[in-house]
Formats: sequence, C-alpha cells, structure tokens
Amino acid sequence: MKYHVIIGDSHHEVLLEPEGAGVVASTDGQSRHLEVATLKDGRAYSVIMNGRSVDVGVEERGDVVDLLIGGRRYTVDVLGEREYLARSIKAAQGGGDTSVRAVMTGIVRDVLVAPGDVVTAGQVLFILEAMKMENEVKADVAGTVSSVHTEAGVTVEQGDLVIEIDATEA
Repeated sequence: MKYHVIIGDSHHEVLLEPEGAGVVASTDGQSRHLEVATLKDGRAYSVIMNGRSVDVGVEERGDVVDLLIGGRRYTVDVLGEREYLARSIKAAQGGGDTSVRAVMTGIVRDVLVAPGDVVTAGQVLFILEAMKMENEVKADVAGTVSSVHTEAGVTVEQGDLVIEIDATEA
C-alpha cells in the first residue's frame, strides 16, 4: 500500500508490502524490513528495523500524527494516495484553511505575527506548548493576518480560533 508522509516541508512516498512477520517499507530508493510490536494501546510501539529495536510513541491529532522517537518529536502527516491527490488539487486551486486553530490544549508561548502582517503558506504563526513540548503552528495559506485572538501566556483549548488570515488570491 502506498502512503505519502509529510514531515515539515519534506514529502516522502512510502510503499508498505507485507513480508513474513512484518513489512518492507520502501522510500527514497531504500527498502527496510520492519517488525512492529504494540507496547501500549496503539500509542507506543517497538519497531525492529533491520535487526535494531527503536521505541516509537504515537500521538494522533486529527489528520496529523506526532511521533516520539529517541526523545524527539516529529510531526507527520500521513495520507493515502487519494487523499494526497485531493489535497494537491485543492492546494493548486489556492485552497487551505484561513482560520488557524489550536491543534491541542496548551499555553501560547509566543505569537510571531500581528494583524496586517503578510504571511506565506508554511510560515510559523505561533508556538503552542503542550505536555512540555513546543509545537510550531503554521499557516496553511499565504495572505495577510486579519486578526489575532490570543497572546503569549494564554491557555487555549484544542480547536480555539487563534489567528485569521485573508488569503491571497492565486
């Protein structure tokens, strides 16, 4: 099965094929045999990759997944082929969310934009601290910040409206 994995600005096509007790994961011209054991209710795994064990924590936030590997957090977006193509078409048409919401409950550590600022798609808008980890929240679209609904030090709930952007016409 083919997946599209997006980590920051980096896109990787990953092909997973069953093999023996595990799977073969092929990406970027390399293949690796993986065996996966669940350690805790779908939130912690032990992955044996080419004979080496790696513990992986998984936190799901809607369409986005945070992987905790070796004490580092990697925010990844995992899409099936259809979903990836649909998103690509939407992006080509200038689509994207102009309402930027808190991705989880946490404390706003820093707001990096103000009303009137011009932003690009993928630009970091604010830093949200949750579970002692700082998460960069980025713009889906290019445009002008029309309003900011919070400030540093404020606690926000998941889904709270934080920033609104007037999207630039394509």
